This record gives sequence, C-alpha cells and structure tokens, in this order.
Amino acid sequence: MAGGEAVRGSGWLYGGARLIARVAMLAAALGLFAVTTLADPPPGPLTIVVFGDSQAAGLARGLQRVLVEDSRYRVLNRTHAGASLVHEESEWLAPVRRFTANDKADIAVVMFGANDRIDMPDDKGGYLHFRSAEWHAAYVSRVDKILARLAAAKLRVIWCGNPIARSATYSADMGYINHIYAEEAAKFGAQFVPLWTVIADDQGRYTAYGKDRDGTTERLRGDDGIHFTAAGYEVIAEKIVGLLSTSAQNAR
Repeated sequence: MAGGEAVRGSGWLYGGARLIARVAMLAAALGLFAVTTLADPPPGPLTIVVFGDSQAAGLARGLQRVLVEDSRYRVLNRTHAGASLVHEESEWLAPVRRFTANDKADIAVVMFGANDRIDMPDDKGGYLHFRSAEWHAAYVSRVDKILARLAAAKLRVIWCGNPIARSATYSADMGYINHIYAEEAAKFGAQFVPLWTVIADDQGRYTAYGKDRDGTTERLRGDDGIHFTAAGYEVIAEKIVGLLSTSAQNAR
C-alpha cells in the first residue's frame, strides 16, 4: 500500500513538471520572459567650435545666447580678439591646431578678415603689399592651412564672410577678402556663408539699425561701423543656427 502511494506520488510530480514546462514554453513563445535590452543612449549635444577674430568672438557669444536653452547644441569659443591671418601663426593657426589635437567637435564656424587689409611681413624682412599677387598667394596659403587642418579632423566647416561696413573703402577690401574665402572654402568642401547684407537696408546698403530677433527695430551695428551690437550678433547667430540641421546630418 505504501509502495503504491509512492508510485502515485511520483506520477503526480512528473505530470506537474510537464505542466510547468509547457507553461514556460508558452510564456516564452508569447515573449513574457524576453530579455529586456537597454536602448542605445541618445547622442550627445552637437558641438560647435568657433575660431577667428573679434567678429568671430561676437558671433560665438551670440550663438551661446541663442542656443542657451537648446540642449542639442554646445558652443565652444576658441577665438582670439585681434587675430589676423597676416600675423604670426600663433594667432590664427595655433588655436585650430591645439583644438583638433586635443578636443572634438562636429562643426567649426570660422570668421577672419576684419584685421587683414594690411601688408604682410615676408620671410626676407620685407612686406607683401595688400592686394598684390604675392600677398594674395600668401594669404590663400594661410586660409588653406586652416581648412586643411579642419578637414583632417573631419569637422564640418562653416566659413563666414565679412559684412558690409560703413566705410566704402573698408567694405571694398572686405569684399576682396571674402572672395578668397569663398573660393578656398569650395576647394575643401566647406560651406561659405556670406553675411554681406545680413543687416542692410532695402537697397543692400549699410545701416546701423534693423530688426532684432523679436522683430523690434534697434541698433545692430557698433559705433565703429564694423562690429555688431549684442543684438546684431544674435541676428547673425540665428542665421547660422538655420544651417545647423543640414550640417549636423553631414557631420554625424
């Protein structure tokens, strides 16, 4: 009798095990016990680094203000006030070389030229006169050094041209320099962004006043007729921000 009960008990245990196994198989088929995998972490903010002179510095600060509440972007200011491509490399190439060797970014915004309408020292103790063929060749070489360094670091480059100024002579010189930037940027696959009439009257002429980001008329150009006010730099920054979505896709 005890032996028979033992046999019946064993049969019940066996049947129960089979039932559990079937339930487990069904649950697996339904995905109830599927392993949960963590989603890929979202990409970090798009890093924008700004190189250049005092105009670039104003633009960098404008970008920081415009994007302060947008977590998709991070703006790094690596400008050097007073920088000129006719001066030593420490002013214009060293910041680019230092950054690309030690840091990472997705997009580089570059703006030079405000201080460059002067003669350039040569390696013989003399000077290359502004607008001469020799000056042009030397200047092109320096622009190319920046573009080559940024291209090697695989940064998407937005090179900003200089805007119209109050002085007709200064404006003409900026137009000459802008032409160099546009040609060289195209050779390296960079994007040249003209700012000539970003703040101008309805005839494309210089004006100190215009609409700010909120549509309010106020002073947008500095007292020197060259630089911008904080509101003016924000207008330019907003123009650059409008290009970032396309640049971001290419940089990823």
